[in-house]
Amino acid sequence: MKVRRATSRQHVRALAKRAKGLRKATTYRLDPHFQKGLALLGKVRKMPLNRMVNEAVGEYLESRAAAVEADLEDTLRRVRAYREADPNFESAISGFADAEAALAGEDPVEGKTASAAGPAQRLVRKLIRG
Repeated sequence: MKVRRATSRQHVRALAKRAKGLRKATTYRLDPHFQKGLALLGKVRKMPLNRMVNEAVGEYLESRAAAVEADLEDTLRRVRAYREADPNFESAISGFADAEAALAGEDPVEGKTASAAGPAQRLVRKLIRG
């Protein structure tokens, strides 16, 4: 049995085809109902199942990408409107100041200094304070 070697021209063509992104075999699990429907539609349309699946996935991606793009554009528009309404966040700063003033020394988040219980704690405090 004689095996024919590919010529360098054939090798170059094969590499060029790979570089163009030839389709790659991929395994997906389809619902049996979809498989039956594809098989029936493939017979009626006289079209390979692979081509029909690629068409369907292409249409799905196109429609979903358009919907996502529209959602992102709407979100971006709303963010820009928010930033333009208060570019220096004056209302947020004012709201924060009002909330701090309303507590008037009763802020439960404020820390309290405790006396050092031992030499290790005193040393740590001394190192922190400098």
